[in-house]
Amino acid sequence: MTMMMPRSIAASLSAAMLAAGVLGHADDPKAKHWEPPVVAPAWRLGIEGASSEGGVAESFTSDGVQLLSWFPVTTFGTQNTSGNDCWGYVSPSGREYALMGLSHGTGIVEITNPEQAQIVAFLPGPQSLWRNIKTYKNWMYAVSEGGGGIQVFDLSLIDAGLVTTFPSVTTGGTQATHTMIINEKSGYLYRMGGGSNGLRIYNLEPNPAQPQFVASWPDRYVHDGYVVTYESGPYAGREVFFACGGFNSGHVDTGVTIIDVTNKSSLQVMSQFYYPNAAYSHQLWPSEDLQFAYLNDEIDEQNHGLFSVGRIIDISNLSQPTLAGTYTTGLQTVDHNEYVRGDLLFCSNYKSGLRIFDISNRTNPVEVAWFDTYPENDTAGYAGLWSNYPFFPSGTVIGSDLQRGLFVWRISNETLAISYPNGVPSLVSPAGQSITVQITPIAGAEIEPGTAKMIVTGAGAPIEVPMSPVGGELWSATVPSLPCGTKIGLRFTAKVAGGVTVSDPAAPGAYSALIAVSQSMVWDDDFESDKGWTYGVAGDTATGGVWERGNPIGTTAQPNGGHQPEVSGPNCAFTGQHPGGGAGANDVDNGITTLISPVFGTGGADDIYFTAFVWYSNDKGANPGVDVMPVHVSNNGGATWTLITNINNSTTSWVPYSWRLADYVPLTENMRVRFRAQDLGAQALVEAAVDTVAIVGYGCTPVVPGDLNGDGVVNGADIALLLGNWGGSGTGDLNGDGTVDGSDLAILLGNWS
Repeated sequence: MTMMMPRSIAASLSAAMLAAGVLGHADDPKAKHWEPPVVAPAWRLGIEGASSEGGVAESFTSDGVQLLSWFPVTTFGTQNTSGNDCWGYVSPSGREYALMGLSHGTGIVEITNPEQAQIVAFLPGPQSLWRNIKTYKNWMYAVSEGGGGIQVFDLSLIDAGLVTTFPSVTTGGTQATHTMIINEKSGYLYRMGGGSNGLRIYNLEPNPAQPQFVASWPDRYVHDGYVVTYESGPYAGREVFFACGGFNSGHVDTGVTIIDVTNKSSLQVMSQFYYPNAAYSHQLWPSEDLQFAYLNDEIDEQNHGLFSVGRIIDISNLSQPTLAGTYTTGLQTVDHNEYVRGDLLFCSNYKSGLRIFDISNRTNPVEVAWFDTYPENDTAGYAGLWSNYPFFPSGTVIGSDLQRGLFVWRISNETLAISYPNGVPSLVSPAGQSITVQITPIAGAEIEPGTAKMIVTGAGAPIEVPMSPVGGELWSATVPSLPCGTKIGLRFTAKVAGGVTVSDPAAPGAYSALIAVSQSMVWDDDFESDKGWTYGVAGDTATGGVWERGNPIGTTAQPNGGHQPEVSGPNCAFTGQHPGGGAGANDVDNGITTLISPVFGTGGADDIYFTAFVWYSNDKGANPGVDVMPVHVSNNGGATWTLITNINNSTTSWVPYSWRLADYVPLTENMRVRFRAQDLGAQALVEAAVDTVAIVGYGCTPVVPGDLNGDGVVNGADIALLLGNWGGSGTGDLNGDGTVDGSDLAILLGNWS
């Protein structure tokens, strides 16, 4: 598709403006091949596009990608001479915002209605060709090669058009930065490049307004990277960083270093990955199942004549990553930043713009859609699209271009919609359960055979279950029989002929469900009253920081109040009050202090989970990372104890934990759980807290199909209910096809008691 619309006069800016806008980052080809910005008005499909005189001031070509809004560089202020990075933010109300890096600062554009996007703010920053932006909770951080450290902005009032600027963070060495990334699960920010080797690591908790420099890894220059906390599999609980770089600013011995960064005081290299014809390991992003990573090399075009060739790395074994394949657009352009959403890989390819690959087959990406932001040509220069961001829940995608600024797109080849007439269940029967999905092709398209699938995760390797048509636009698939108590994720995918694979949910993640037939609250405690916990036992040896119940006064290591003071009150269980003292005035010292729950049972449930929010800090003081906090369970009232885990995730934030107690001991009516905070050996600064505790019960006995009234038998009373709803939906729809009919009656009669 070619968008031929009235062209406005594009102006070139002077070489003096170029010189003023280029700072730092030696040897980056973007500085050597800089081109002036295109000067044009903003364009929105729902505003300018609705007028017969309106139109995009450029002629863009595309396939499967629709332009909804466009904001050239100078629409954020005429002082801006280039664009660079972009990122996204979703406010608590669900409104979506594009964050656009520019030569003189950061622009914020509301794209909730992407066809009528509006600039909300421009926030000045150090002048530079390079800028990088990330978010954490309601906070935005911006860095640049122009120095200035880490700029800090509060976005909590962005819906009202207000952004609060906080003092910049200048700790951690050189104030120049090339890139950064944030692990939103652990609460750590990783700063890279800017003339300094390695990683500089900052803790964003307990005060995201003042990130605290906590550690560094200076062994190699790191240009960019990816960080993740594994939630399952052999690396569960470990925080791992994938570092793209090498020596001599990344040009020598270039590759990917995989680093275990779980313990910030003892960062450990797990492996080093190299690939053939490497020139400059630039950036990577993994598949959502964390089995493969997609890497771009920014200079292999000019060094080896490999145009837009990406590498696929098998990262299933972090100790031995291997090259699993390559992919390319086939154009003589340069590949740059890329990201994965579901089964789509979104690549920014400089002069050939946005290129989207279907990675349903992880090692054989197929290009399925594109939008060229650089109409002049497709050559191996360093102008055009710098980055993109595909993670908005709405499915809107944005791109940031050096000369042309911010693009807002819809992936129009997503020519089907997935919905759930009966909802997505939160509980799934252990015997297996059918789920009905409605797949609606758009504009008369047809579902490509074999592509409608339900993907079940959380029960070992992902399970792909083909969906079968059951009439009209309805499809069904059955979750296989799984052990009661298993936590699973559900995703649904399909594609039309010639289209891209559509996944729901569109954003990373899945619909969560639990294998059980019923759920109940057995017991809960918010610590606002005394419900029988034991604070300290005979044999405890700690001389300070012993467990108590109350409202803690916050320090750099201890929470300021409970988990959700505004919801459930300020109290929690915590290790020692600090009235008027510093962080180390009454922390856990010289031994062990014990917190034990009251006795609880199953409440008649077949399976129970112990859930709690836990605060734990052991990474401050003279001997960080030395101690752990063991958590035990007993099924005999505390006579004997079995270890559940050793908590060593020092995030200085409230972290949710959930333990299926039957995984550790047989369930009884005499259960207890124990937390032991400890300062053993070399004295360290240790704090802990527990709040929002619950014992959640689950029933596991499958319901007999056809037992519509729940009395345990299938008889005439159930037939009466089914016949009373004949031709309708809901009660009596035993096969999930949306209609109560003869097939449902057959199921009922087949289970007659």
